[in-house]
Order: sequence, then structure tokens, then C-alpha cells
Amino acid sequence: MNFDQFNTLIAGTAWPVILVEGTRKLPEEDVGRLAAFARWMAETYPQAIFRTGNAGGTDTAFASGVAQVDPTRIEYVLPYSGHRKTTLESGAAQIDVSKLTAVAEERVVYHTKQASPEYSGMMARRTKIPQLRAKAKYILRDTVKVVGSDEADIAPATVGIFYVNVKDPMKGGTGHTIRVCQQQGVPVVCQTQWMAWGVGC
Repeated sequence: MNFDQFNTLIAGTAWPVILVEGTRKLPEEDVGRLAAFARWMAETYPQAIFRTGNAGGTDTAFASGVAQVDPTRIEYVLPYSGHRKTTLESGAAQIDVSKLTAVAEERVVYHTKQASPEYSGMMARRTKIPQLRAKAKYILRDTVKVVGSDEADIAPATVGIFYVNVKDPMKGGTGHTIRVCQQQGVPVVCQTQWMAWGVGC
């Protein structure tokens, strides 16, 4: 996706949800660039909501940039209430995926397995093995960030802005989130693209 396509999509959507996230191992020299780009997006698209999972590194850097403009436009999707609560921006919305109804959770599980079949076993046994239940919450959080939930009135993502490990971009939770985006037809924009746009950072 080039800048003109991104701008047309976001400017032409009434209430876009921009997913901002990526690797926890964010190089220190890029923290300011992510914050600056997020701030630019928040200023440029005042109708946009910025959704993140509140992981360390990339998620925190993006959220800090949005918070400089309006922290109430940040939407945290959390695996459980109070997740990394000291890093949550004051005034931001919080969605606790552990409080989804059984029907809503099963729908998220379906999309999780479609995007990442390797998690099928974890999903099947998550209610029987406490350790798997805890791990599953993080994966389900990543799926909800993209697909939303009709039952919980969570809108699907419009576009995903990522900062990935370029050597292994599909690793772990970030890779799963990208696969869910691809499955759902949500455009994915990584730093090799958005940093070349010449805006914000």
C-alpha cells in the first residue's frame, strides 16, 4: 500500500480503526520515529481510533504518540483486565477479551485457527489446561484486534500499521496478527513502507 492509497482509505472512512503494533524488540533509535508517526496520524485523521495490544516496545511507542494528541482515541485490547496497567495511557478505552461471551469467543477462536492452524491444539485444550488458557488469551487478543466482535460492539480494523522484525516478520503474536489481517482483507503496512512515505517521521 502506498501513501495515496492509505490516505484515501483513512480519509474516506467515517470512523477508521488503525491498528498500531509490532515487535517488542524495538530498536531504541526508532522509538521517536514511531511516536512521531503516530502523532502525525492522530493529528491528520481526527476521526481515527488507534488500536493496540499494549505490549512493550512498538505498541507503547505508537500509543505514546497518539496520547500526545488525544489519549481517548487509543483503544487497548487486553488479554485480561489490568494487563501492564502502569503503561496504559490515561483516558484510553480498554477492551478485556477475557470478558467476551462464549459465543463471541468461539467466533474469535474460529478466525484464530483459520489464520494460524498451528494454534488449533491450544484453542481446543485452552479450557482444560490453565497454562494454555493463559497463553490463549494473548493469541485471542491479537485476533480480536483485527476482526473485532459484533457481540461486544468492537469494530474490525481498517488497516494495520506494523513495525516488524524484518528478518522474521511472521514470528509470534505479530506474525499471527498479520496473518489475521491478510485473512480478513485488512491492508498491512510495515515500516519499510510507511517510513518511506516521508510524512510524520
